[in-house]
Amino acid sequence: MAGRNSVSWHCVAVRGLVFAILVVAGVSDDLSVTGVSEAGADELWAHASRALPFHLFVKNNLNVNSKFLVVDQGPDVKYHKGPILTGDRKCVLKVHVVYYGSWSLTQKAIVHSFLNSFSTPKPATRFPTVKGWWAITKGFRNTKRSPVAPNVVLGSQVHDWKYSLGKNLKQADIEKLVVSSLKKGLVLDPAGLYVVLTGPDVAVQGFCSSLCATHSVIPAQSLTKRNKLPYVWVGNSAKFCGGYCAWPFFKPAPGTGPDTPPLKAPNGDAGVDGMIINIAGMIAGAATNPYGNGYFQGDPRDPLEVAGVCAGTYGPNAFPGYPGDLLVDSKGASFNVHGARGRKYLVPWMYHPGTKQCAGQA
Repeated sequence: MAGRNSVSWHCVAVRGLVFAILVVAGVSDDLSVTGVSEAGADELWAHASRALPFHLFVKNNLNVNSKFLVVDQGPDVKYHKGPILTGDRKCVLKVHVVYYGSWSLTQKAIVHSFLNSFSTPKPATRFPTVKGWWAITKGFRNTKRSPVAPNVVLGSQVHDWKYSLGKNLKQADIEKLVVSSLKKGLVLDPAGLYVVLTGPDVAVQGFCSSLCATHSVIPAQSLTKRNKLPYVWVGNSAKFCGGYCAWPFFKPAPGTGPDTPPLKAPNGDAGVDGMIINIAGMIAGAATNPYGNGYFQGDPRDPLEVAGVCAGTYGPNAFPGYPGDLLVDSKGASFNVHGARGRKYLVPWMYHPGTKQCAGQA
């Protein structure tokens, strides 16, 4: 059940959509007013999938390159016969985390609780959970009919608080960071997934202008014992571009879409709560399309994956610029799933292979 403020928020969002229609040409043709441009060749990562910033998914959903306003007609995810992440012999996918830069214990606890929420609590009527959200992935199977790992758990963790590679990173630096961390306590796990989380003062290739997060694969090398290692990167956008990469917990920048107020973050940290959205979406994308030939829609060089096709949708009745009808707690914070230790989170809806629509629970 949506909170009492959902109706007023919806009314504001409707006015915002009208605003978006009026300025949609500006989103398409003149992003210079916000300091954001279309992705250049030097911004896009090689062999990687990405989470789009707010201004780009609004533009894509409204199809502003058309002479008419056209809202996306729905997801069309296909299987391209490649591997998916089925986990270890016990069907467990361990997520190994590298924190880079400034991270408080409180911020880490938000992330750790989320990664421990894939198995508990169980979903129930009017009680959506991370576990119920992840259960959607059981419908994604490989050529041997094995599903995506049903169990996801927090694995090893390393914190590089000394900024060993500086504060301006490229794709190669993110991959180097994972590999070097294998010598500092990070476990080598060919059946696992590696997640690099950069602090709010770390700039990363393409961050804000063309992507908010991405996933790719570290090539086989001696330090990985000739194993390819799938990995995810997500940045904290609170300092640089909260309105692009942590919406709806930050207000969109002027001229980039509907002018709607930000929502209150459920864990009291808009930057990290915004990261959870992208962490969730990228884990889902990496699990179903780890090597670029799994489940996705569109161009394999820049695919829309199972969460990407539902970008900006977090609840029923969502449309570009309105996240949907969400749950609201007693403190006025918005969320759509319950997690471990009583925490609440906002996660992106994802493509449901059974219904072939975006969904928040299996």
